[in-house]
Amino acid sequence: MEKDLEHLKLLGIFHYIWGALSLIGGIFIGGYFVVIGVILMNNPPTSASSEDSGAAGAVGGIMIGAGIVLFLIVVVYGILTLMAGGKYRKHQGGYWFCFILAIVTLVIGGIPGIVLGIFSLIVLSRDTVKAVFRGQSLPGTGSLVATPPIS
Repeated sequence: MEKDLEHLKLLGIFHYIWGALSLIGGIFIGGYFVVIGVILMNNPPTSASSEDSGAAGAVGGIMIGAGIVLFLIVVVYGILTLMAGGKYRKHQGGYWFCFILAIVTLVIGGIPGIVLGIFSLIVLSRDTVKAVFRGQSLPGTGSLVATPPIS
């Protein structure tokens, strides 16, 4: 039981770190695309054809749009990861939220995300951890480990 609580605490810390890195990465990814798009729109090619300058402006607009969309996706993912970190640390329900986010992290997170996702799924699949998230007594004991907040 103590091992499970320690693992949940570690998962919470790692999700906070991963969420912060995701937010920072979202700023850089979005900023990169927006800067490249603005450069393409404001510095057309030096050829005499007006079609080339129009194409560069269109590509610049697409780059800006892609940058904004990628920024929003990564920032939302980072915020959800930070929320999951809080749920791991406080055991306040949200078992399926954490489970689905672990799968998403496993799929899109690269090498660190694969490690974090697998570790999360292993810990979340334990019956004692499920009981902790529900606020029920642990199997084989009569005591409550943690009660979820009422609000």
